[in-house]
Amino acid sequence: MHRRLPWVIAAIVVTITAVTIVFLAGPSPPRAITLATGQPGGMYDTFGAQYAARLGRIGLRTEIVQTSGSLDNLRRLARGEVDVAFVQSGTYALVADAQTRVRGIAAVYLEPLWVFHRGGQGVRSLSDFTRGRISIGPPASGTEAVATALLREHGIEATDPNVVRLANPLAREQLARGDLFAAFFVTSYGDPIILDLLARSDVTLLSFDRDTAYVRKFRELRPVKLHEGLLDLRRNLPARDTMLLAEAALLAGRAELHPRVVEQILKVAQSIHSRGSLIDPPLRFPSQDGVDMPLHDAAEVYLNQGESFLSRMLPYPLLRWTLIVRVLVVSLILWIPLMRFVPEVAGWSVNRRFGRLYASLRDVERRLAAARDATELRTGLVELDQLMQKVQPLCDAMPTHRQHDVYHWRTHVAFVRSQAATRLAAMEGTTSVS
Repeated sequence: MHRRLPWVIAAIVVTITAVTIVFLAGPSPPRAITLATGQPGGMYDTFGAQYAARLGRIGLRTEIVQTSGSLDNLRRLARGEVDVAFVQSGTYALVADAQTRVRGIAAVYLEPLWVFHRGGQGVRSLSDFTRGRISIGPPASGTEAVATALLREHGIEATDPNVVRLANPLAREQLARGDLFAAFFVTSYGDPIILDLLARSDVTLLSFDRDTAYVRKFRELRPVKLHEGLLDLRRNLPARDTMLLAEAALLAGRAELHPRVVEQILKVAQSIHSRGSLIDPPLRFPSQDGVDMPLHDAAEVYLNQGESFLSRMLPYPLLRWTLIVRVLVVSLILWIPLMRFVPEVAGWSVNRRFGRLYASLRDVERRLAAARDATELRTGLVELDQLMQKVQPLCDAMPTHRQHDVYHWRTHVAFVRSQAATRLAAMEGTTSVS
């Protein structure tokens, strides 16, 4: 047992250290995450594939989950069904998150609101959208949320029979056939649906000329001027300067998302979005500007102070081993002094017990020396034998390196017994008593 004691103590130290580090620093980064994007073929889905590819190359496997859009993504995050999601600014307030399980990571680009209609240049406002069917995007999407708010401001309710909720590809088809009078899209200018509709002569892109009034009423919106020919110089798309309203596309995650994962996502976001685009200035994204939900702690540190030392120095697969390395290093730091301290404590305990034994032996020796007759000597010798029997289990359990103490003890007991036996023999006039 004594030989195994150091290893038992080492195991206890490692266990306590591991539990403490996990409690304070959290678990190791995961091998895989789930990323909610949006409609198949949409820009959230397109960017999601880019994120998954780049995260996969650094060792973080990413599973793509296609959804209806922003509101659907936020609800999935709140329920803990996905780890990260693309969402649209201004939609978080529309989702119940009583436990505040959703955290913002960063705004990554501007998403304009594109409103195409078949009313020609005579349509100047959303108030004119009473002539036919209107698609406001799929249910539970960010497009539905912003379209509903804007139409209500112009006296058109989302419950109107002419208001329908179609996925973007279907809305494009029906608008092109004339089955829709207007359709709302919230997506990047790079979406093929947008370029296709801009190129059509029978469909017009609405210009929000009262942009100041809109952004004052709807704080999440920003004005974006789309200059003539900006998207396609050869085909001159758009054909005239157009004022759009835009929201920020956000990355959001669960509150429990590991800080190292947040850092890797932001590194990828920086590599994809920091160079800017036709409507986003360079170095503007990723940013916390436009994030309308509580910001993840790791995202706030990254966006304000930069990448952590560990993430900067170690590749992601090695980051997963940092917890084990911490446990081993801290355990070693604690274990070495303990291994020197424990023998000292054990030696002190043995010395203390032998000290008590020698105190008892001294008392017996004094009584034997004070004995005036053979009866008192024999009683003292019986006490000495009883003391020896009492100490025997301790002697048997003594480790090898302390056996010299056992033999010293026996020698001293034998010496006291020999002296008493000699006196007893002298008193009784015999030659031997033992």
